[in-house]
Amino acid sequence: MPWCDDDRFTISHIRWERIFFEFDITAHFSGSMPQEPRFALVPLSSCGKPATESRPAAGSRTAPASARTAAGARTAAGSRAAAAGAGSSRSFKSDTVVFLSWEQQEAVPDGCCYHFSLNMAAAHGRSFLDNGQWRFCALLGESVYPVSIECALAYEADQWSRIFKYGKDQYAYNVSFSVQEIDVPKSSDGRIELILSSYFMRINRNWKKRRYVQEAVTLKGKFRRMYFSLVILLIRCFYFLCARLLPKNGSRVLFMTETKDILWGNLKYIHDRMLERGLDSRFKLTCSCRKSVGSRKSVLSWIKTVLLIAASDYIFIDDYAPVFGFFKLYPKSKLIQVWHAGEGFKSVGYSRFGRDGSPFPSGSCHKAYTWALTGAPNLVKVYEEVFGIEKEAILPLGMARLDHFLDPEHIRSFREQFFEKWPQFKGKQIILFAPTFRGTGQKEAWYDYSRLDMRQIYDYCGSDTCFLIKMHPFVKEPVPIPEHFSDRIYDLSAYPDINELFYITDVLITDYSSNYYEFSLLKKPIVFYTYDREFYELTRGVHRSVLKYAPGKVCDTFEALMEALKTKDYEIEKTLQFVRENFGTYDGRASDRIIDSIILNEGETNE
Repeated sequence: MPWCDDDRFTISHIRWERIFFEFDITAHFSGSMPQEPRFALVPLSSCGKPATESRPAAGSRTAPASARTAAGARTAAGSRAAAAGAGSSRSFKSDTVVFLSWEQQEAVPDGCCYHFSLNMAAAHGRSFLDNGQWRFCALLGESVYPVSIECALAYEADQWSRIFKYGKDQYAYNVSFSVQEIDVPKSSDGRIELILSSYFMRINRNWKKRRYVQEAVTLKGKFRRMYFSLVILLIRCFYFLCARLLPKNGSRVLFMTETKDILWGNLKYIHDRMLERGLDSRFKLTCSCRKSVGSRKSVLSWIKTVLLIAASDYIFIDDYAPVFGFFKLYPKSKLIQVWHAGEGFKSVGYSRFGRDGSPFPSGSCHKAYTWALTGAPNLVKVYEEVFGIEKEAILPLGMARLDHFLDPEHIRSFREQFFEKWPQFKGKQIILFAPTFRGTGQKEAWYDYSRLDMRQIYDYCGSDTCFLIKMHPFVKEPVPIPEHFSDRIYDLSAYPDINELFYITDVLITDYSSNYYEFSLLKKPIVFYTYDREFYELTRGVHRSVLKYAPGKVCDTFEALMEALKTKDYEIEKTLQFVRENFGTYDGRASDRIIDSIILNEGETNE
């Protein structure tokens, strides 16, 4: 059967009644339906697993479908698997597909609403659903339609999970739900569907130990995991040997990044401030900068890195560093996370737990931090969730890279140097577009450039505005700026420090990135261009609602973005309120507080 991507069927209501999973599916037809549809739960394994965030084809314009008004009444009871009619489904096997029978139907303004009540204890004949993930589908004639879900309803997906324990609590049947982009063999319009996960589980008494080989599902994957496990074992043994042979006297400080090949941001400010204070006479300062996350490194590189870690008393890191999940750090060594971001919307670390790409319950490098630093007291709870550590280990000492951020002389000097290098920007309004990436991580990072209408941007700029684009470092595909637009639209993605660009920026356009945190200190307009807001919040996950908490104008369409720029409707009062709430005690001395509290006087760190 061919797959159809028409938005004909939508889940519009969900509830539980003990063991019964009750839901409504609304069929949308402008006229009468050509024939009665059949409904089924189809294993993902039989039709290809939908991508959490698939990259659209060039030139496409995808966006989550607007939520329709929920319709329908209380569902009735009963469900059965129907072998009859399965023969006409050439793509599915009748013993794996669960056909559903609706118990009641009623007419609604835009079609028909079908009421279902699935008895989970007899979902497939007299059997439970098998282990696996299931997608809701409608079969109409010779076509298969994936059933979408209303965005407003999808926000409640986490509330529908159920755990049914049995066997003196030694076993459990777990029913959970997730939301994914509809991905069918044809093109997708960015709609989302509900995925039902059905798994029988038993107690994992040794949950603190990762089973790398068992996690692989293919033979090739198991051999790769065996190799990976051996490498980790060798690294662990080498570290333990070096850590015990190399003395700890409290004088060695390591500044380490595993995501960049230069020292930058918070690490650089702390390092440079120690030099300014002459502390390099008392402490041996060492730097380790390499791009190891998502890439292969030589044996020599690993030996050098592990040696530096084993020899150090204080280790400052600024991002994800998986090497610290390979071994338990020597007690006398202190690992300090000075996270590179301020406050963003996108979920990271354990705030993504249960979603694709989330860390494991144990063995994560986040669990190894002695302390994690944050910019303000109101961010302690956010970092407590992200890193999965106790709040006492999170120190609101400030962001070091903001120490000279508002220094007038520093700003003046940078602007002079910048406009000397790029004189074409001088005297013009500068708009900086700096979104985060899409995708699950560094290897799959992308951005949908079709969401930028270069012609409209060019025409808006005229002769008095420049539009600068700085993509996230993970996005490798260059910005496709037509040559005849390059005198007003510029790609500055290669510029190393976005904070410096803020000094020459008049309006910042971002989305779920944390870059608005620092920029807000300048009390300039911020616009949030969130063309995929509902989809992003439901799949990637966010700490809190963008629409409710963004300190600036939120635009869900390109048209709304351009209108905000033309009318200068920036909702600047939200930005000013955000600054008052988050930077009331800002004094530009974070580096000194970090050095004094952690390196010179550990007593203030609540150890």
